[in-house]
Amino acid sequence: MNGYIGRLLFVDLTTRAVTAQELNRDYAAQFLGGSGLAARYIYDWIDAGVDPLGPENPLVFMNGPLDGTGAPSSGRFAVCARSPQTGLWGEAIAGNFFGPELKFAGYDGLVVRGRADAWCYLHITPDGVEIRDADFLRGMTTFDAGDALRAALDDEGLVTACIGPAGENLVQYALILATSARPAAKKGIAGRCGMGAVMGSKNLKAIAVRGSKHPRSFKVPLHDAARFRQAMLRAQKFLSDDMSTEVFRAVGTSGTMDFLGLLGDVPVKYWTQGQFDYSKISGNLIAETILTGRGTCHACMVACGRKIQKAGPYVLPHAEGPEYETLAAFGSLMLTDDINILSHIGAQCDALGVDSISAGSTIAFAIYLHDLGILPDAAGQGARLAWGDPEGALALVEQIARRQAFGAVLAEGAQALGARYGVEGLAVQVNGMEMAMHDPRAASGMAVSYATSPIGASHNYSDFFMVETSGRPIYELGIETVDRFQTHDKMRSLARHQDWRTINNALVLCFFPNPPVQEMCEMLAAATGYDVTPENILTYGERIWNLKRLLNLKLGYCARRAEKLPELLLRPLSEGGTEGNVPDLDVMLREYYQVRGWDWETGSPSCEKLEELGLANLVR
Repeated sequence: MNGYIGRLLFVDLTTRAVTAQELNRDYAAQFLGGSGLAARYIYDWIDAGVDPLGPENPLVFMNGPLDGTGAPSSGRFAVCARSPQTGLWGEAIAGNFFGPELKFAGYDGLVVRGRADAWCYLHITPDGVEIRDADFLRGMTTFDAGDALRAALDDEGLVTACIGPAGENLVQYALILATSARPAAKKGIAGRCGMGAVMGSKNLKAIAVRGSKHPRSFKVPLHDAARFRQAMLRAQKFLSDDMSTEVFRAVGTSGTMDFLGLLGDVPVKYWTQGQFDYSKISGNLIAETILTGRGTCHACMVACGRKIQKAGPYVLPHAEGPEYETLAAFGSLMLTDDINILSHIGAQCDALGVDSISAGSTIAFAIYLHDLGILPDAAGQGARLAWGDPEGALALVEQIARRQAFGAVLAEGAQALGARYGVEGLAVQVNGMEMAMHDPRAASGMAVSYATSPIGASHNYSDFFMVETSGRPIYELGIETVDRFQTHDKMRSLARHQDWRTINNALVLCFFPNPPVQEMCEMLAAATGYDVTPENILTYGERIWNLKRLLNLKLGYCARRAEKLPELLLRPLSEGGTEGNVPDLDVMLREYYQVRGWDWETGSPSCEKLEELGLANLVR
């Protein structure tokens, strides 16, 4: 099966049954791979009665048709399930080498069902699959568990995906971390939607994968290998000359901190302040002071990972430095500007297994409520809740991961914290997911991006702020640059951008490098044999986008009541780069629904739209 191995691995932890099943070719042809293909399978398997933390919720790891082919920056994987954080469709996209390694082991994906009666891990190789006892890994961090497995199995080539204490303790926003022993490997963070909690609910501590002992000898079957190679070389040549590739390599994801801060995109003091000295928490400062190397994922030409052996007094596990989102969530959002301890906090979030966006945002919300007198000192159970106190925040991260003291409250997330004190509307979240660190008052399209995202307030379904603020249109796809404060005549470009990023998450392709659309279509067509062109590629994204909409509606999603912005983001800021702007969400949503072909009252795709996309059979 061209571009695919043609098999999915199914593991039932309750019965300990391990089987390999043929990949559904029709599903693959319509939904490609990654989170798109996972969503199509999961649509068949779950309904509103499935408990996100119950054994009946399948946990799916899926790679894509370009994994392992050498296509630039395509070596990622998706982790999908019903989210315990939102109750809706959940997915997290991660890098490192796990996706390609699973493919080299002989599988396009892994489906985990049931619940083991004791802590276990999976050992997957081309020679077989074993469910093994993991009691010796209990309580270990994600990094330590991966290293312990490589030592126990005497195989430095293993790639591991592990949960930390947060996943063991079912923290609502627990993550899964992929690591390998390669010195220049970047961590792979499956951070959003609480996939680590789903994994923990199954008593599954880790997955250790080893593909071919000689990966260079393993060849993913391609429809037209010569055509694929030519397109791949053209894409690589483009990226090697592309300025953004060099910028991300030099300063990482947080290299945009100063520029985005100037525009008012970076949130400050829990979204209530417009200015901060962003230079003190930027990738530029890291590069000038504590950077010791760069980390990369499979087939990556960017190497945006920050390798930091030591940040001030702190030694970082696997020398893994922080990303933009972590520096904003624990930095400007809490008025902290010490790059050393922020790097340490980020590493501890990864090690303990908590999503730094949700953890930082929930802690900052607690500080904000304490500042207002809504959350009294006694409610903090001894927790330090103060602006500019990174040591206090670090202590709370530890409490969250172990569900101790006030951390047990914060482990439920910002929405639950607000509801506990009768101020749920003040929590900056959408559908239970804390908002990514990009302010829609600085780029109005992000208001709709957050409100309509299938997983809650994530920027991983459309980082449209990059189009609005940096003037990077994709003309081949009809995605145009528009004024960042504009509300009218923007939704066609936004919807198409969402569809394009949905394709990225199906292939599974990193967002940071942007090879030409023509070459991406050529590589996909040459790998699979599908008729893929720049003229029809977005149809795949639109089909997957609407599938996830249908899945959420099946799970009980009340679209029109849920699609709204938090109260704090409806208040204009008098300082900073947002110029007092507040996006008019209602105006944009009405235009968006027209563009999407959705019913304004129900939020459902129209019958005509479902017929057009080949999805009508799912709702009959």
